[in-house]
This record gives sequence, structure tokens and C-alpha cells, in this order.
Amino acid sequence: MPPPPLPAPHAAPPSAPASDTANTNATANATATPAPAAPATPASELATLRTHIQTLTEFNNRLQGIRRVPAQLLRPPGAHQLEPSLVATHGFKGLATIAESVRSEKVQDALKAARKSELADPSNLGSNLRRENLKRRRPPSPESPQPYRETESKETSFLPPVEPGTVAVTLNGLPAYIREHNKAGKNKLHVVAPKKGRKLECPVVLRFTVPNVVTVYLTLDDSTQDGQTLLVANATAIGSREQKPPHSQSDFMVFQQLSQQLAKVIRSDPMAPLQAYVGLLSKYERLFIEKCTNCHKVISVEGHVPPVVRRRVTATTGSDAPFWDVRHVMCQSEPKPPGTGSSENGAENEGDAGGGEGGGSNSV
Repeated sequence: MPPPPLPAPHAAPPSAPASDTANTNATANATATPAPAAPATPASELATLRTHIQTLTEFNNRLQGIRRVPAQLLRPPGAHQLEPSLVATHGFKGLATIAESVRSEKVQDALKAARKSELADPSNLGSNLRRENLKRRRPPSPESPQPYRETESKETSFLPPVEPGTVAVTLNGLPAYIREHNKAGKNKLHVVAPKKGRKLECPVVLRFTVPNVVTVYLTLDDSTQDGQTLLVANATAIGSREQKPPHSQSDFMVFQQLSQQLAKVIRSDPMAPLQAYVGLLSKYERLFIEKCTNCHKVISVEGHVPPVVRRRVTATTGSDAPFWDVRHVMCQSEPKPPGTGSSENGAENEGDAGGGEGGGSNSV
């Protein structure tokens, strides 16, 4: 009987092409091998860098010490802790030491390394680096509020208007004008004369008195235009109870500021008649109780004095009546706040009590 047939051998899997095998091996190697990391700075380089920085810092400190020697030599006699000759000798020795140090190999290596680092990265090497960084961190400032500006145009003047038909006061008509003025109100005018009955001649000094408030000496001189009209040349304010001659000044700040304000008024209109100045001085009856139209206070924050500035405000358009703007010296340059009425109307609620010199002297 013939033997049974042998089983057929298993077929081997088809072999992959050589190119596919190479690509597969390359992919496997790329996945398994990580990317090379950046080389770390060796410890020796960090130690060398610290050494260079320390070397340059010490050299700079020694150099700054030498730079202070000329200033020490220029000090006045007696201000030196050491003799100037010793200071100069020490300075020259230090200079020679620095010259020798800068030529040393250690300092030269540090300078070369610093120069190389500067050429590699010159950023952030300015002298004002810290200042620029602070400016950069500071938040932007908010926009400052703008001061209030009145939309209505107004005209201001220091002196009140003179009534139509007013005749200028002359030297001969001065006594009659003084008598007429003293009969009309409580504020009085008097001639300051060395001797009673002496003939009037220029310059003439008048004493204007607001009872219990202020006394103002007015120096009058004849006009250069016609030689007859009396014009105010000077004004000095003192307390109502002060015993001061006309050419002196008050001991109180409020009256010193008032004298300065009156001098400003005279410079603004040197040809104004005497009646205008008398009308202005009458507005100081409420000097110690009238509030400032800007800060709404009687006593100022700086100086602690009442408002001494008086300005007559007239609207160029509209039907608003003229009023007197009362201000402190520090408030006169600021605009008038919105909604502020006449200073006279605001002061009427204060009562009619006078401040007096006693109140003024206690306030300053």
C-alpha cells in the first residue's frame, strides 16, 4: 500500500519592499529618540561671570572714591577732616593704584568679557533704566478737570462808576466836598494837617474812617494835565484803633493786604476821581463778615485774613444788575463758581454787625 501524502507546508508571508522597511525603522527611531536639549551653562562659566562682576564692581567703587578727592580739596578751610596735603597725597596714591589695577590681567579679562556681552546683546544698558521702568509701570494719569468758564461775557473794574454830572474835586473845593460827604453817611473824611488852620497845599493827606473797621490814609496830589484836579497818589490802610502815622504800615496782615490791593487799584486807573475811591472804600464796611464768592468763607486758608479784593462785575449781555465780587487775594485768579449769586446778597444774611479791628486782629 502506498504511504499517505505529506501535509502541504505553510506559505511564508510576502516580504515587504526594502524602502518600506527603511522608512518604518526611521520612524521608530525618531519616536524613540528625544530631541537634544539646549546645553546648560557649565558651572565654571557662572563662577567666571561672578568673578568678572565682582572685579568690575570693586574697580568702579575705587574709581568713584578717587573722583571725590577734588571736591574735598575745594572745601573751605576748617571743613576738612584731614589736612589738604594728606588728602592730595592719598588721592595720587589711589590714582596710581587704579592705573596699575586697570592694566592687570584680571581687570582686562573682565572688561573684555563685558565688552563681548555688550556686543552680543546691547539692550537695557541705558543709564536711566530704573527710571524708565518706573515710568512704564506707572498707570496713566486721569485727565485733570477743567475749571469752570462762564459763558456770559462780563466786564470787571475795581472802581465804581461816577455819577453823571460829577465835578472833579479841586484843592479849593476839597473842604466843601468833605463837609457834604460827612453829612451824607457814617463814613467820615478828615484832612490830616500838621497845624490847625494851615493853608491847604499839595500833597494833601485825607483820613477816611469806617467806624470800628478800618482807617485809610489817602495822599492826594494835583493832576499833571490841568494842575487843579486832585488825584489819589497813595493809600495806606490801618486798623481803626491803631495809632500809626500816614506813611507807616499796619501791624496786621489784613490791613497790609488791603494797602497792597489799593495800590493795585491806583495803578489800574491813576486818573480816577476822588469820588470813585471814596465809593470803593465804602464797600469795606463789611470787611470782617462778608464771605468770599469763590470759597464761600470769611477767613482764607492761607494767611487767615478776610477777603480784601473788591471788583465790580457788570454783565455785557442780559439784565443782571452789577454786583461787587468779594474775594481773598488767593482766590481772585480763580473763576467764579456756577450758581454763585451776588456777594452783597449773600452777605445780607449775616446781619449788620461790623467786624471791627478787634475781630480782625484776632483773625490774623
